[in-house]
Amino acid sequence: MERRWSEEQIRHALEGLEGWRYDDGRIERVFEFATYADGVAFATRIFLLSEKQNHHPDAVCVLWKKVGVAYTTHDVGGVTERDLKAATMINLLYQRFTD
Repeated sequence: MERRWSEEQIRHALEGLEGWRYDDGRIERVFEFATYADGVAFATRIFLLSEKQNHHPDAVCVLWKKVGVAYTTHDVGGVTERDLKAATMINLLYQRFTD
């Protein structure tokens, strides 16, 4: 079983993970896009990636030219290594998407 990370471990890990922050037991980030359609397309890619990883976001919120994403591991009641790995993959996806 995975182990929940301490707040100190999470904050330290987030120092190297652009744009993500820790709040209320989960990590989250808002991504910005040139158009609403770009945001929807990015959210769809997040859904496909999460299926491949078998680790799904706590929330994906499509807004006007923005997509908010949050992760926590519910079965351990907090943030785990899997959440940080997923956030890293989404940052890489965003880089490729916006290049």
